[in-house]
Amino acid sequence: MLTVVLADAELEMVPGRLAGHPAVRASARRRGRAPTTQLLDSSLHHTALQGFEDGERRGRPDIVHIALLTVLDSVANQEGGVRVLVHTRNDDLITVKPETRLPRNFGRFCGLMEGLFAKGAVPEDVRLLTLEHGRTLASALEGLEGEVVAFDLGGEAVELPGWLASRRDLVAVIGAFPHGPFRSPVGSLCARVVSLHEKPLMAWTAASELLVAYRLVHRPPAAPFAGPAPAVPP
Repeated sequence: MLTVVLADAELEMVPGRLAGHPAVRASARRRGRAPTTQLLDSSLHHTALQGFEDGERRGRPDIVHIALLTVLDSVANQEGGVRVLVHTRNDDLITVKPETRLPRNFGRFCGLMEGLFAKGAVPEDVRLLTLEHGRTLASALEGLEGEVVAFDLGGEAVELPGWLASRRDLVAVIGAFPHGPFRSPVGSLCARVVSLHEKPLMAWTAASELLVAYRLVHRPPAAPFAGPAPAVPP
């Protein structure tokens, strides 16, 4: 089992302290919503985030969107054996069922996340995505199956295929923020910290490299493709 944990994700609703900012009020007015019922989005609220605590890295739901699409659409997930969790900067934990088909459109994805924060589960009847508050990364990692490994630029350099050969059960902690270090203490929470490349990688790039390598290493060997069947003579 491969568990992908998108950790310290910059996914949150607009904080109350920003509710009165003109940029926040303008985006809310366009959508006919109250300011704090919309996702914080740096592309819309960048002026509000200037000078705000950690404002240079907050409001990035796009990172979660692309990373989730990468994991859920992967061949490894389609074949089973992959699960994904999202842990946010505010210690909210989102569990995403493997069969979930997320909206490709970013606006619709934001609407889905806003509904999730408001209701705790979406869709409410089948609960493909569920939200729990007050779940630190340490809490989120409890009980997960496999070695817990964080992926970070400052970690030990590894070559994935050989490194994965002895790790069928793995919990991969990948940062879902634009830059900077993890906010959570991954050094003490994880068995080890590894690096995939000499340059920083976005969450979806790290996830895609891991998913492809994991499938190649652990997928049962398939019969070689022999080409199309010969035509049946008339």
